[in-house]
Amino acid sequence: MRKLYLVRHATPNFKDDIRLCIGKTDIDIGNKGIDESKKLRDFFSKKQINSIFSSPLSRCVSTAEIISDGKLEVNIDAGLMEIDMGEWEGIPLKDIVKELGDEPLNGEKRVDALERMENAIIEIMNSTAGDVICVAHAGVNCAFIAKVIGADIKTSRAIRQPYASYSCFEYENFEFKCLEIGILPEKESELK
Repeated sequence: MRKLYLVRHATPNFKDDIRLCIGKTDIDIGNKGIDESKKLRDFFSKKQINSIFSSPLSRCVSTAEIISDGKLEVNIDAGLMEIDMGEWEGIPLKDIVKELGDEPLNGEKRVDALERMENAIIEIMNSTAGDVICVAHAGVNCAFIAKVIGADIKTSRAIRQPYASYSCFEYENFEFKCLEIGILPEKESELK
């Protein structure tokens, strides 16, 4: 049985440490994100990973490159891009007034982002062999997880996805089964 590890990118290098709502804004990871990515690298070095895919945004590519440690090529797939946040793009999170089911004006709908993400992941799984890592973003990851576990996509943002965490799925016969959600590598090692 194959596994898919869906990873949220490491912490972006936000200017003045002010967390922003970012979808398509391209912000790379900083020192904290590099340290988090190294923990992911150490965790995945003990796994038999055959392929690594990444959203084209720098925060994902940098995370994926550190995880790969030069041992696997990082394949870029635009289907793994974050949801376009429309009017919320670039706004500090503390300044956005929203309810859990809200979506930004002029942004991408979660259902559309889910369809894009799901198509990309199915194509990735069907064009590769063995276990796969996909480095993407909280919004699309949560939408995909919600679909797999049968949760309401309108409240998918409530699914736990810390920076530099992974969710694990089994994949067989075109079906995904969720095994773990939002696990930080250092927390996983503490559980054993």
